[in-house]
Amino acid sequence: MTPRNQSLVGNAARASGSIASTLLLAALLILAGRVLGDVEYGKFSFALAVAMIFEALVDFGLKEITTREVARERRAARRLLADTFGLKLVLAAAASIALLLAVHVLGAEPDERFACYLLGAASILRSYLLTIRHTLQGLERFGLDSTSVVIDRLLLLGLGSAALTGGFGLLGLAASFVFARMLSLFVACMLAASQVGRIRFAFDVSSWRALQLQALPFGAFAVVFYLYSYVDTVMLWALRSDAETGLYSAAYRLYEGLSSAPQVLHAVLIPRLASHFVRDRAAHARLSCTALWVSFVLAVPVCIGAVLLANPLVGVFFGAEYAAAGLPLQILGVGFVFVFPLFVLHAVALSVDAGSRLLQIAVIGCLANIAMNLVLIPRYGMHGAAAATVAGEALSAALLGWGLRHRLWPTHAPPR
Repeated sequence: MTPRNQSLVGNAARASGSIASTLLLAALLILAGRVLGDVEYGKFSFALAVAMIFEALVDFGLKEITTREVARERRAARRLLADTFGLKLVLAAAASIALLLAVHVLGAEPDERFACYLLGAASILRSYLLTIRHTLQGLERFGLDSTSVVIDRLLLLGLGSAALTGGFGLLGLAASFVFARMLSLFVACMLAASQVGRIRFAFDVSSWRALQLQALPFGAFAVVFYLYSYVDTVMLWALRSDAETGLYSAAYRLYEGLSSAPQVLHAVLIPRLASHFVRDRAAHARLSCTALWVSFVLAVPVCIGAVLLANPLVGVFFGAEYAAAGLPLQILGVGFVFVFPLFVLHAVALSVDAGSRLLQIAVIGCLANIAMNLVLIPRYGMHGAAAATVAGEALSAALLGWGLRHRLWPTHAPPR
């Protein structure tokens, strides 16, 4: 194994620590399902979905640009971080107004509205935390990245569990997200300062404009991606019931947890592929192909396991009250054969500046997903939502793979 490959494997091992911390968040969400019950859990899942969609407006592609640009020029890390922190103040204000209007238009109940507001505030803090994490990833400081996310998840688990077991219910759980994210952002700033110096806000409008123009395709993609990822929950809430939303969310939480493995590849690949693309195109193509095949090999056993063990998994983690979530999880499990390669294809697209193509495909996938949900949810409920998710992922993977075929399998040796 070459020194560079050893470094890549080492980075993957360190990055896996941050992905493993996803289990801590999953534990909190499972506890929430057990304590709140399906109706209140459905309300929480709706509020979380709305907050996650609007979080994309706060970041709007800036974290991807941060990773890529820092990987290409590490000395730019401090300046990029300062510009991004300043710009996000404006984006956060705009996103907050949009969230307030959306919750009013959707006609949410008072407790659901307040949960949306609290989780929206937590999402703004999380967006700043992600900026720091992606800066550390661009510097290939995956150990520090893992430390920051583990601390974040431990705080969420501790404060969220205290709110649930203390009987504070839906709003107490939502408030715990705000307090946890405030503390974790403070810690992350300390970790980043050890690498790039004192964290500050920059208010240079010309720099903001240039930065946002670079991030625009990725930001539009992120909005579409988050809409694609969470619109089924919002539509299920609007077209069916809180209880069915809670059942589907239980299945989707387990599905998200099992999707952690390709996130390791995604996090490690972006800085390495971005570096290869400007220095060694042949190495870029080789690494892209290898990662794509590895992702598929990993996906097959996870897919089979999810289909065969869906009912026991739901029973063990959420209890008998959520038994009906087994079939949606089986349907979602089929999607792993598309989701795992899709993470790799996304990393490849980011590394080759294919933001416009990424956006086009995301829009097509999102529109197809919404259309299928409109048709399937009224008749088949949560089972239709799961089927629409898998179909949308299959379509997105096929289109993105085709669009990147010349980067993955060049017909001639690319220039060095």
